[in-house]
Amino acid sequence: MNNFSIEIKDFFIITLTTLILFFIHQFLFLEILENEKTPLISIYFFNYFAVLVLLFFFKLNLNYKLTNPLTSFVILTFIKMLAVVTYFIYYNNYQDFDITMVVYNFFPVYFLLLTMEILNLKKSLNNI
Repeated sequence: MNNFSIEIKDFFIITLTTLILFFIHQFLFLEILENEKTPLISIYFFNYFAVLVLLFFFKLNLNYKLTNPLTSFVILTFIKMLAVVTYFIYYNNYQDFDITMVVYNFFPVYFLLLTMEILNLKKSLNNI
């Protein structure tokens, strides 16, 4: 039961941080760049769910011991990177957004959530 409450706490922290960061980002973006169009909601949803899916599959792998944790991390990170490339190809080819602005707004969020993901994985690996 204690492990479940830790997982819920981690999920809540990631969710709350993402929401707070989104509202701050949107406020600053609207104040500074009024005429630019950037898919902020899409950026945050993509990064948030990418982190959740990676953490879910990584912790599932830890529980069922399907592969080595390092192998699992590398495979899941590779899949996440392919998803990021696909995301940018989509916005470059099929949307009328400036891809440079999408990249500038995507990667700060990506790296912040990546840092939270790595800290969460480190905590999970310490509990083995």
